[in-house]
Amino acid sequence: MPSDPYFALIVPACSLLLGVALIACWTAMRQQRYLLWIAAGFIVVAFPLGAQSLMSNNQLPNWAVLAGALYLGSVWAISRGMAERYGGTAHPRVALLIAAVTLALLYYFSAVSDKLWLRILILNAGMFLLRVLPVRSILRRAVFTNGLERLLWASYLLLVANSVVRPLAIIILMPAEHMGELTQSGLWRAMLAVNMLIGLAYVLTLLASSVRNILQTLRNERDHDALTCLLNRRSFWESAQQCLHGPRPPGWALLVCDVDHFKAVNDAWGHAAGDRVLQIVGQTLLQQVRQEDLVARFGGEEFVVLLRCANVSDAAGVAERMRRQLAQTHCHAIKGAVTASFGVAWVLSFQDLPQALERADGLLYQAKKSGRNQVIYDVQAIGRL
Repeated sequence: MPSDPYFALIVPACSLLLGVALIACWTAMRQQRYLLWIAAGFIVVAFPLGAQSLMSNNQLPNWAVLAGALYLGSVWAISRGMAERYGGTAHPRVALLIAAVTLALLYYFSAVSDKLWLRILILNAGMFLLRVLPVRSILRRAVFTNGLERLLWASYLLLVANSVVRPLAIIILMPAEHMGELTQSGLWRAMLAVNMLIGLAYVLTLLASSVRNILQTLRNERDHDALTCLLNRRSFWESAQQCLHGPRPPGWALLVCDVDHFKAVNDAWGHAAGDRVLQIVGQTLLQQVRQEDLVARFGGEEFVVLLRCANVSDAAGVAERMRRQLAQTHCHAIKGAVTASFGVAWVLSFQDLPQALERADGLLYQAKKSGRNQVIYDVQAIGRL
């Protein structure tokens, strides 16, 4: 099924454009450095694909080694990009050994003994080995927590499988006597089309997943305090509304925590020491709560905890554990322990949350006025439960 050989240039041109598109995306997402490796893979492979599509049968052996080197380099670049994305490794020394053996065999079966079908098997075997190099390290580190990540991983495995299916299809579907006409055949065009579809699916999934990660990072930065990594005030109110859904949600208390003598810490030890104290307080509060509870920094040295519990006495017990843990934590930045005062109030509903915050602030003020480093809770709330 011969066709215009220039039609085959559409596929390498698309591969080149995909690589350029990945580079353009990297300019907007410079933290995603792995995009450059994957872009290099799609750009490099365009040259041997286009050149071989225009070569005559007699020219193929002369360029087998150079084309093979470009194919192998392209495959390893994509493997390196995938490994970098998931914190794995593409084993460059092993990859270099695989490439050296593959190119040596390509040279022998092109310059010494011209056997196209063997070159096809050898090159695809080398490409397969390079593609599977990062798989083990990726599986040990990666956690595919969403559908896009799983789809991206599946599309990469499809690239790996294509390295096995492609040579088998050529050997099975093309008789040996017509093997020399491979690059001018309809089978070659079909393989290019399949490669392009798989590559396009892979790149689109990669870009979608990368954009999702960027948006998630921006959302986390928007919702969390930069110093302590706790929820900020705005995010706390949004999350609290979800927790306190319904007219009378059962079992929630509000803890307000304020670091004792924090201004004196800044004055005596500097703002860097003060920042370290705030980080220690945030870490201690997180250690004493469960995943469903909310911990936020409202600003300055004030922290707020929305705690799911049976009654206000239990919430006060949690606050007491926090207070003791802080008092026992030695902060090298200030050469001593950190103390804090707590006010604990019961929350009736989301509509009651602002009033509960006022009640907890009032109780916190009492704790400060009574000598600091203590917990005061709304005893009258016990009778209202």
